[in-house]
Amino acid sequence: MISFILNDKKYITGLPPGAVTLDLLRAEAGLSGTREGCKEGDCGACTVLLGTLLPHGIKYMAVNSCILPVGELHGRHLVTIEGVNPEEGLSSLQQVFVDEGASQCGFCTPGIIISLTGYLLGRVDPDVTGAADSLAGNICRCTGYVSINKSAKTISGLIGHSPAERCTSREHLEWLVEKEILPPYFLGIEETLKTMGTGEPDTSEKSVSRNTVTVAGGTDLFAVRAEDLRNSELRFLSRKKGMKEITVLENRILIGAGATVRDIIDSGVFSDSGNLARSLHLVASAQVRNRATVGGNIVNASPIGDLTIIFLALDAKLRISNGSDYREVQLKDFFRGYKVLDLSPGELLESLEYIAPDSDTFINFEKVAMRQHLDIASVNTAAAFRVNGGRIEKADISAGGVAPVPLYLGRTSALLSGMSISTDTAQLAVRTARSEVSPIDDVRGSAEYKKLLLGKLIAAHFVELFPRQIDAGLLL
Repeated sequence: MISFILNDKKYITGLPPGAVTLDLLRAEAGLSGTREGCKEGDCGACTVLLGTLLPHGIKYMAVNSCILPVGELHGRHLVTIEGVNPEEGLSSLQQVFVDEGASQCGFCTPGIIISLTGYLLGRVDPDVTGAADSLAGNICRCTGYVSINKSAKTISGLIGHSPAERCTSREHLEWLVEKEILPPYFLGIEETLKTMGTGEPDTSEKSVSRNTVTVAGGTDLFAVRAEDLRNSELRFLSRKKGMKEITVLENRILIGAGATVRDIIDSGVFSDSGNLARSLHLVASAQVRNRATVGGNIVNASPIGDLTIIFLALDAKLRISNGSDYREVQLKDFFRGYKVLDLSPGELLESLEYIAPDSDTFINFEKVAMRQHLDIASVNTAAAFRVNGGRIEKADISAGGVAPVPLYLGRTSALLSGMSISTDTAQLAVRTARSEVSPIDDVRGSAEYKKLLLGKLIAAHFVELFPRQIDAGLLL
């Protein structure tokens, strides 16, 4: 049995761990305010809050319930739109939406309200830009976004900054209750969770068999295989000790395979890595970033996985465990073919490691997709150049969408070693990269288009990183 807190009450379900939370809410719990739209984690209509007890309070995240397995609820706090409604009238956030005319048919509105509530729960210093960005994963079909964005900006300015130091603290919750963003029952959730215990049922490694499906964030797995997984034997990694840790050791950075995109953003490890910190905010939506993990992105082996492309350029190596021992493999050697990995049955990707870039290393990430947020790339690429005296000492360039696997451009990277930074060098890199890839025609573009696009993005690396040495007119 899986037990958790649903809004303000303890809840126990006999549904299998692989059932999705959206179905539990609507069909079993009778909470129809959480809407079913795409059922792929794309539209945001089903957004809920998931609260996890930490040593210093509860961390709440907005997540898509349509791709959230019920097994992840054990020992946690699940909040739906019904759970943020006050006993009488409207919350201050809901009232702003009424005042600004930000809801028309109302189908998408519950998810939007929850997304904004999650943003305010996760920030002690909310601002208008962050509030609007938090809604990137919520699609509205009828009002347009002007009034919605205006409401988001209004509420962030209206409530000001929290007096708390941490967003997980009780003081922060008290502030949100005072501002009538949250109902008062939130103040008693931490003590209730402590009495329940937070370990998930049947998590021992002894229970793992060859048929066990390992679930990290599940943002892709449950988007495409939800029905198959409903009654499968699952192993959840979200609470596996050490899997989410991000550690800086001298000049090395270690990232647990269970760390999410949000964890990486919050850690600040990309703050001195070119445009990577900014680029991560464009990976998927807030709801997906809160669940999608480093290890899941790598093991999924999508040819256009954004995190994988980034870590290929950082020349990362992987730590793989079989339970009693471990081995290391370079990320660029991990992919043996389409969805074929250097990973044996019983092995688990535990973490990755890379050398922290110094002031002589220049890093850039480029991506072209049909829309800015929540879309996979037509082509993406990352580059890291270590430069000394105007020459490239070491180059690491990766590309996605142009091969059956996330591709490390080995020939292009090797060719650039020792070359001066110039327009001619950039042109050579463009030609070599195009000759090194083998894209196919698909819905995201023809093979020829993708080759041309990759060349433009390789050129963009040089233009963005070395604007004084490169004649952009000759490249772009």
